[in-house]
Amino acid sequence: MSDEASPPSARFPWSQDGLAGLALVVFGAVMLWAGLELPFVTKSGGVGSGLLPKLLVGLIILLGIVQLVLAYRKPGEGTGTWPLARFLPVFVGVVAFALTIRGSSIGPVAIPPLGMAVAAPLAIIASGLAAKEARIGELLIFAVLLTAFCVGVFRYGLGLSIPVAPWLIGF
Repeated sequence: MSDEASPPSARFPWSQDGLAGLALVVFGAVMLWAGLELPFVTKSGGVGSGLLPKLLVGLIILLGIVQLVLAYRKPGEGTGTWPLARFLPVFVGVVAFALTIRGSSIGPVAIPPLGMAVAAPLAIIASGLAAKEARIGELLIFAVLLTAFCVGVFRYGLGLSIPVAPWLIGF
């Protein structure tokens, strides 16, 4: 038996199962909208590039609806509280990576492309601060090692055109 109290039962759709089903339906709807331009079949009647993605998205939406029905029939546990202090650093890390790897501009503010050498450690350190037992020294070492690994795998191993350090070495 666990010492932790389980979250109280929640009303539909705010239970864990209801939110999972809702997330699947919303995710599927967004992906369906994103792939609207992909043809289901070609003009000659063959398989189009949108056939498999649209079928998979349809399956995801269908599974989400099934999950919602099951959550409606049998209310489950609530999600409990969501500590913002644990979520915010991860969110900031992801956004920082997205804005700095290739550069971007938000209104009058222009962020130059900093590449993987800056974006990856920034995201790793920011996200690592979400852990209760995070130590900055360990995060720095982990960030350097993981960045070197990512550069090796993505830039040199897979040959992707990910900028490493355009401000320093030009690519």
